[in-house]
Formats: sequence, structure tokens, C-alpha cells
Amino acid sequence: MVQVVFLARFAVGALGAWPGEHLSAARVAVGALASFCATASAYLLNGVMDLPEDRANGSRRPLASGALSVRAAAWAIGVLTAAALLLGVGDPGLLLCIGGMLFFGWAYSAPPLSAKRRSWSSSLSVIGVGLCTYGAGAQAAGGAPRPGFWLVAGVMSAWMGLVGAFAKDLGDIPGDREGGRRTLAVVRGERAARTVTAVCAPAVALAFAVGAAVWDPPLLGAAAVLAGGAGWVSWLCRHPAAGRERAPYRAFMAGQYVTHLAIAAVFLLS
Repeated sequence: MVQVVFLARFAVGALGAWPGEHLSAARVAVGALASFCATASAYLLNGVMDLPEDRANGSRRPLASGALSVRAAAWAIGVLTAAALLLGVGDPGLLLCIGGMLFFGWAYSAPPLSAKRRSWSSSLSVIGVGLCTYGAGAQAAGGAPRPGFWLVAGVMSAWMGLVGAFAKDLGDIPGDREGGRRTLAVVRGERAARTVTAVCAPAVALAFAVGAAVWDPPLLGAAAVLAGGAGWVSWLCRHPAAGRERAPYRAFMAGQYVTHLAIAAVFLLS
């Protein structure tokens, strides 16, 4: 699922800078493969570094469940990182974006930065990865970005960093506490994290609507879709229930998927 949503971001980035009949399919394919390798590398690195917390939280991720060994993951991380960089080396702009994805992925998971340990640094890392992914898509497409491209990249990256990052913590409190993290949910409690998530979700959706009205009106429909997802996330955060700690994060992910589909439709049709 992680790879699917990252490729959706890449695809939206490419559609936002679509050059029409001058599109190089090979160039887009290379960019997509490089982005896939960078994302997979970062995901596996996170799985290795989060192993104790994931086991404490009952995660079904490959490493935590025992489906993949740490040694095999380490080999895969090296191969995927090298492949991502080699695939991007022929295009300086793409290489910069791929390098950014790898850097933010490392900064999030691994020492000495370990941005995952605090909510604010986690959010910044996630936003950075998002921006680089949309940028990689646009660079691979090779056209001039449409007016709403950077609005989409900024808003949907903020959706990741200001909504998804906090919503994810709601279901990971026991493991995060055991791992010594200082996230908002650990330091201030679940209620504080829910409140922040409930406020940030509609705020991001409102920013999208206002930006679309000013810079790219056809995107107002996609902004309405995100607003629906934001309302769902906010409602779930304000109405917690036992056994439903991960519900806001699932709503965040669902909102992310359908909004990307709506944005892609706008970019294709207008």
C-alpha cells in the first residue's frame, strides 16, 4: 500500500507537468522506477530501525512479522538505493529529487537525526519526502508545470505531514513509548494528538480550496473531495472508541487515495 500511494504521488506530479505529444514514455518509466526503488529502500530502512516498536504495536509489516529477515532487508536497502541513484543519474533534476527522497527517508528513520522521535521533525521529514516525490514526477514528465502543480504538491505533502503523521501516532503509542520516542501522543497524551489532527485536517483542506480558487479553479472539485476526507478524519478524532485507535489514519489514507484520483482526473481533462 505504501508503494501504491507513493507511485500515485509520482503519477500526479507527472500529470501536472504533462508535455502532451512530446512526452517520453521511457523517461517517465525510468523516473517511476527510480522513485519506486527510493521509496522501497526508505520503507525497508524504516522497518529495520522500527523493529522493536513495530513488534510492541503488533505490526504486520514484513520485518516485524518475521516474513523478512533483517539481513535480507539490509541487502535489499543497499541494492535499491544504488539502483535509485543510478536510474536518476542521467537527469540532474530527477537525481536531485531521488536524492532528496533518500535523504528524508534516512533522516526520518536512522541516527543521528532519527526525526521519527519527535512529531515536529517527523512532520518535516514526511513533507520533504512528499515534495520530492511530486517533483520527481514532474521532472520525469519534462513539461512546464501547470499553475496548480505546486499547490497540489504543497497541500498533499502537508496532508501527509500535518495529518497523516499525527494520525499514525494514535495507533502506535505503546511501541513509541517503549522505543523512547517523544511524539505529541506520548508526551501530551492521545487527546492532544487527536485534537491537533482534528484541527489540521480541515485546515489543510481549506488551504487547498482557497489556493485552487486563486490559482487553478478546475482543482476545486478535488479540493471538495479532500474536504470530505478531512471531515471524516476530524469526526473520528473527536469521537474515539476502544479498538478504533487506527481509524483516523485509515481515513487519512482513504482521503489521500480518492483525492489523488480526483486530481489526476482534473490534470487529464483540463
